[in-house]
Amino acid sequence: MISLGEVLTALYGAYRLARLDAGGLGFFDITDQGFWRSFFAAVVVAPLYVILLLIRYSNFPEPIPLFRFIALEAIAYVIAWVAFPLLMASLARMLERDEFYIRYIVAYNWAAVLQNFLYIPIAILAAVGVLSITLSNTLGLLALALIVVYTWFITRTALEVAAGTAAGIVGLDFLLNVFINVFTEAAIK
Repeated sequence: MISLGEVLTALYGAYRLARLDAGGLGFFDITDQGFWRSFFAAVVVAPLYVILLLIRYSNFPEPIPLFRFIALEAIAYVIAWVAFPLLMASLARMLERDEFYIRYIVAYNWAAVLQNFLYIPIAILAAVGVLSITLSNTLGLLALALIVVYTWFITRTALEVAAGTAAGIVGLDFLLNVFINVFTEAAIK
């Protein structure tokens, strides 16, 4: 089991990386156990994500069965947390970055907590109508831009790859998430 201290230390490392401080990498447990425990980040994000899902569900013009909605979203959530690390296992080998794979995924997973804590509140405020469409779109795009730069920095730093390679990996991650979201939305409707 993961301790609160390890979670807080990892989140501090993610915060340092968000400040574009490569020293943040030193705060992660990059052992095999640390790799598996980094997926606890999904548990940290889950409560906020569930709130967003429940708000979205309540806004559906034609309700679908709640169990179907929750089941599809839960499956998509797990796939979203697992698909990219699986893809990166092969890609890291192809790029001859195997030795940095665990460090990268650990940093990537913990950074996702900060990314979601930035983006999900904007989505919640938009879903409940607190933000206008224009403001929510503007804030959403700004958050997305910050997340892309943050993820690019982590990719470049943790994998020790060139800027263009890091950009390609971030683009691949983005496309994979779009693909998962499109299929989930199609299955829900």
